Amino acid sequence: MSTTEPTRPRTLAEALRSWDDARLGELLRRRPDLALPIPADTGQLAARATSNASAARAVNRLDEFGVDLLESLSALPEPVDLESLARGVDQPVEVVRPRVTELLDLALVWGTEDDLRPIRAVHELLGPTPAGLGPITTRHFGDLDKLIDEAGPDARAVLDKLTWGPPTGSVEKAERPVTIASARTPVERLLARGLVVPKDPNTVVLPRQIGLHLRGGRVLASTRPAPPPLDGKKVSAAIADRAAAGAALDLVRLVDRALEQLGTEPPPVLRTGGIGVRELRSVAGKIGAEEHNTAAVLEIAYAAGLVAAVEVGTSELWLPTGAYDDWLELDLAHRWAQLVIAWFSGLRAIGLIGRRDSGAGTAAARERLINALAPDLERLLAPEIRVLALQALAGAGAGTAPAPETVVTWVAWHRPRRGGQFRDDLVEWSVSEAALLGLTGLGAMASHAQPLLGAEPTADELAEAISPLMPEPVSEVLLQADLTAIAPGPLVRVVQDELSAMADVESDGGAGVYRFSENSVRRAFDLGRTAEQLHAWLVEHSRTPVPQPLSYLIDDVARRHGVLRLGTASTYLRCDDETVLTQLLNSNLPGVRFRRLAPTVVVSPSPPDMVLSRLRDAGLAPLAETFDGALHVTGTPRRGEAPRRRTSRDFNESAFDLTDDQVKAVIEKVRAGDRIAAERPGDQGLVQPAAPAETIAVLTNAAESHSRTWIAYVDHNGTSSERIVEPVRVADGWLTAYDDTTDNPRTYALHRISAARAVE
Repeated sequence: MSTTEPTRPRTLAEALRSWDDARLGELLRRRPDLALPIPADTGQLAARATSNASAARAVNRLDEFGVDLLESLSALPEPVDLESLARGVDQPVEVVRPRVTELLDLALVWGTEDDLRPIRAVHELLGPTPAGLGPITTRHFGDLDKLIDEAGPDARAVLDKLTWGPPTGSVEKAERPVTIASARTPVERLLARGLVVPKDPNTVVLPRQIGLHLRGGRVLASTRPAPPPLDGKKVSAAIADRAAAGAALDLVRLVDRALEQLGTEPPPVLRTGGIGVRELRSVAGKIGAEEHNTAAVLEIAYAAGLVAAVEVGTSELWLPTGAYDDWLELDLAHRWAQLVIAWFSGLRAIGLIGRRDSGAGTAAARERLINALAPDLERLLAPEIRVLALQALAGAGAGTAPAPETVVTWVAWHRPRRGGQFRDDLVEWSVSEAALLGLTGLGAMASHAQPLLGAEPTADELAEAISPLMPEPVSEVLLQADLTAIAPGPLVRVVQDELSAMADVESDGGAGVYRFSENSVRRAFDLGRTAEQLHAWLVEHSRTPVPQPLSYLIDDVARRHGVLRLGTASTYLRCDDETVLTQLLNSNLPGVRFRRLAPTVVVSPSPPDMVLSRLRDAGLAPLAETFDGALHVTGTPRRGEAPRRRTSRDFNESAFDLTDDQVKAVIEKVRAGDRIAAERPGDQGLVQPAAPAETIAVLTNAAESHSRTWIAYVDHNGTSSERIVEPVRVADGWLTAYDDTTDNPRTYALHRISAARAVE
């Protein structure tokens, strides 16, 4: 008799073969690790989908309710239908059905609504006690309620403690077999009735069937099919945007000032990498920022490639890169946007700075502090959690500042199996860093941060979004009688550089304040400016008349500047015969310059070994001497390696996006492999060796469907045999399976299995 009821697939591979190209393509897009290398057929695709590594990647990206459904499916006795699953999670069928469809489409579950089966890797990932339930026992219990009542109320209290897990309890080792008649204690009465079973001499466990009965058919005490609400305070969206734009402007200023400071006084790179605590504190004091904010500023600049460790001679120093000069040429909006994109896509977990290293290694290594710019700040989880934190802030709505703890809870619901406490820390750090970057204002997501939530955000999109909120640069200042200059807005770069050369930054903000002092004016003279140039520049760039005290200060410092002069010289030459030095000055030796300081002394900026070599090439016979005039014997000069600039590494997670053409190519290859497998002639009684991948696919599918399988096996002595087995697990190069000769599972080396076929 014909029926319209759909045929139930016997294996995951069989289920995948029935999918159309659109559904199979969606699986590949959501689990792209299944596509490379391209599987030969659906059997290999199913085997790869059921591997622990691939399944773990998919499960770890499920939200809390998706994991709850998998736990319930893993805990309930098979076969599980949709209604039983809905009762297990205490939710309506209408709520459960679309999420089950999602799990089916991810190939984490296979079957039909009347017979849902999680893949074996799910059972292994969730552990032996899913949802805190114990193992399944084969004992027939009878009337459970009657047995529980007979055990007594004190025994029921013991069961209540084990009901919601953990399902194990410690007991004293029994001296004799326990029967219903001889049982005295509550645990003995439970043991005698089979309501708990011994796990070992000192431990009892609550069987899964009893646990489910005591839970009233529910697997989990509570479930949340939707994310928790993002509660918070209401703020003005327009004011929040302006506050965020102000923070963005401050960030650009801090990065600029920090890198200028590094260029002036470059700190050394620590032996373990990073910048020292003392040096970081010094930079923070020089730029007028808190220490933890300075660390974050340097990390953001490092992620953007604006600072790097550079070898200078025998030392390695933190210095601005050539990209910093290019960055300075951009407008404010694009400077900010580059910093944000670098932070958003980077792997640096900035919040770890100042914490103790909790990684592997010696006890001393674990006790050391993690420094800013250190190489061990990279974490693969950081970008994923950063995106989720911003999605939470955006999900709260414009003008809503969600409380940080609600953002942590929201992200934890979306990634319950990712990171634990470290995940929660990353969320808090991301929210704090978003405020520093100007992505939030007053705790609310700024409108100009929305482009980050697009598919592939770019710096141009961010710059365009924030440009209306960025002030136009100005080229004039307001000079005050108290020796200060007020910048009514961000200064044009060339004006800022000149003003910073002669005055110290006293405060940043909408109106920056610069203070003139004797030291700051002397700094301008040290840089080559003259008093006339300073006077002329101030007249040109001040909206107010130049105050008389400032003019007096410049002239007074100018009178005392340069009375004592010093310079640099790498090499000096002295000779009692003045004519020898005169001839030397006129000789024009290649690559060497000389300057006469006295009739018998000349100096050169070139290093002594180079000057010595050039003089000997010219036929002269100089002697080298030390600083105190003693004879110095020189050896063969050595050349050092050219300075090497080191930049941060750019890692990406193993997950990747497949293009439509790639998806199409994979599907075509799989379909072609299926056709070849279907057309392959029978072996007519002969054992034909199969490809290893094909054999593994057959065994993996058999383990998923609990079906018997014929295998051809060659033992370590080279003896061939054929066996009928029931595979349990395929992993790490071994097949674990039951056979007809024993009640215990046996293991078989996969490389010794020459062929495998399902037994109909």
